[in-house]
Amino acid sequence: MDLDLRAELIRLANLFGADPEFARAGGGNASVKIDDILYIKPSGTTLADLSEDDLVPLRLAPLLDALLDAEPTVKDPVMAAAERARVEPAGGRRPSVEILFHALIPDPLVLHLHPLVANAVTCNEHGRDLTATLLGDEAVWVDYVDPGVPLARGIAGARLEFETRTGRPAPAITMLGNHGIIVSGHSYEAIAERVTWLTSTIRDAISAAIPTEARTTATTSCADLAALAEHFRGATKASAVACEADSFVAGTTEASAAPVSRGPLIPDQIVYAGSLPVLLRLTDDERTVAELVAQFRDAHGRLPITAVVAGVVVFAVGDSDRAARTALDTFLDALRVARDANRIGRVRVMDERERHFIENWEAEAYRRSVAASG
Repeated sequence: MDLDLRAELIRLANLFGADPEFARAGGGNASVKIDDILYIKPSGTTLADLSEDDLVPLRLAPLLDALLDAEPTVKDPVMAAAERARVEPAGGRRPSVEILFHALIPDPLVLHLHPLVANAVTCNEHGRDLTATLLGDEAVWVDYVDPGVPLARGIAGARLEFETRTGRPAPAITMLGNHGIIVSGHSYEAIAERVTWLTSTIRDAISAAIPTEARTTATTSCADLAALAEHFRGATKASAVACEADSFVAGTTEASAAPVSRGPLIPDQIVYAGSLPVLLRLTDDERTVAELVAQFRDAHGRLPITAVVAGVVVFAVGDSDRAARTALDTFLDALRVARDANRIGRVRVMDERERHFIENWEAEAYRRSVAASG
């Protein structure tokens, strides 16, 4: 039975992790509880490639104790709890930074994803009401809260509130504001069915709200923008640059679009694509792009990963072609989520304090470095 549960977890992780509709790069995580041990995905590795040998075993008791521990620590309290909970030497693997909410949810199988469809609700100022209207008592809502102990406590509080209000166990779906979803259960089939129901329900709501719009036709190709792309790559001293200039980009990158000018939607956007893009113009020459990138660095304390010419193109840079493409795809995901959130409500971006926490959190820097090396 134990081996069966681990195999079911890997099936789930590989299925949804291979689909960019649900997870990208090292995003998302998965775990299984067997007896008093939690087996969880390592930080930075991909769900799509997860194997049973990758899983990090941790004793549950020290993790649950960390939820109640109010004592300050010089270390990240999640990683401190992970060290206390280790069953075996690390072997180069570091457990997901979200181990605590995996530990507190009682179901044996727990899957955390960032579905683009579902995030039209989670990244929405009306997310709580939309969750109640669309999903009813099949889900609990948790407002955005910093990852780690605060997020785990927020989830525990939402589950307790539901149980107190209804007299029933908390549901198997958790909607995390500006983050993603958690779905738990006792089997592969139960979780897969819940994820499918959740996304189809929200997709239907988005489809019903789509207005009649004039089609936007792209008028510029990436080949035509090669010089500007190279100026951006050179200004950031990156090894690679990726580009998208299709009709979707043309229709979603107006200057007022949330990911373009207001901020990131979820932590993974910050990790892989940066909090905000630098804004360029089609007429910018090499010197001008270098000046704009320098101004961005001075204002934000870091070089931009993405660049936008409003209504025309998105560029992204990275240390490899793969990293640049991941950054680009992550930003394109944010554009789509913002568009769909506005169709059923109003998109909510992470505020300055929330994004600065992620930008400076060591655990996310580690996850980013693992993903880059992979």
